[in-house]
Amino acid sequence: MKICISTYTFLPEIGGVATTESVLAAGFVRAGHDVTVVTTAPGPATGYDYRVLRNPGSLELTRIYAEADILILANLSLKLFYPLLFMRRPFGLRHHSESAAHLSRSWFSVDLLRRWIMRRAVNFVTSAFIGRKIGVPHHVVHPFANPEHITSAMVMPVEARRDAVFVGRLEEEKGILYLLDRWSLVREALGIEELWIVGDGSLRPEIEARIAAGRVPGVSYLGRLNLEETAKEMGRAAYSFVPSLWEEPFGAVAIESLAAGALVILSDRGGLPETTGDLGFAFAPDDSGSFEAALGRARHFREDLLVSAEARAAYADATARRLAKFAPEEAVRKIIGAF
Repeated sequence: MKICISTYTFLPEIGGVATTESVLAAGFVRAGHDVTVVTTAPGPATGYDYRVLRNPGSLELTRIYAEADILILANLSLKLFYPLLFMRRPFGLRHHSESAAHLSRSWFSVDLLRRWIMRRAVNFVTSAFIGRKIGVPHHVVHPFANPEHITSAMVMPVEARRDAVFVGRLEEEKGILYLLDRWSLVREALGIEELWIVGDGSLRPEIEARIAAGRVPGVSYLGRLNLEETAKEMGRAAYSFVPSLWEEPFGAVAIESLAAGALVILSDRGGLPETTGDLGFAFAPDDSGSFEAALGRARHFREDLLVSAEARAAYADATARRLAKFAPEEAVRKIIGAF
């Protein structure tokens, strides 16, 4: 089939939507489909296993939409929707965030058009949490752990792993300061010495200042790393923290940490619990007792893994089954099935 993915952001831009749509496109190609990505994002048109068309003209965009057997839009981008105002055809709309839950109901707002788009579309959401927020019929199609940059060679055995890692934007809502404020507790509860921070953001000066002043002993700032380097850090850590304070739409870093073999300690906000399921150690950020309990459960679980080959085998099997739910092939199957 001819598949068209229409997205306002795409590689080489950085971000969850750009990465997710690129992995989805590759998944459709592996399934034997003819894929075209149309985007308003700047960048090269070559170097992909599928066609990438950047900033197409109105006639070309209309032709591609008309010829596609399946058309998928990434989020409510009006810049790429307009040909569908004059076409009667089915299309999918992927919601990567809860923005659709906050559309204005004013008669003078362009959000009226966005609401009309949602009513016409086959809606796909990244988590059941987002589905509950947007309040329209939908299909849950989770993002996925990118299979291209997390390899078995990066995943160290449990006995060789040590300490902890944080990967994410260095912003207040991601919980990095929450973690650093409790670092002494974390070190003692988990029996670890070091925390490696990977990422960048507005809190970088604050974090570097705390490290330089010796206020968070054992914490290292590694900067912004590429996907492979980040996977290696996850692959050698005993624990990975995802302590978000806001309602995450999903939380792909939790899935990638799980794929890299780290035990994931994560908040219970938004769609995060849907990532690791029972394999994660969730806590309520506003409940100190909940956080301490999650640390205790994670350490106890790791100690079991260290002494029991049976426990390690059972955990590996459970992890593989969990990750299979987020494979690109599963997303392709669900999307095709919805049409």
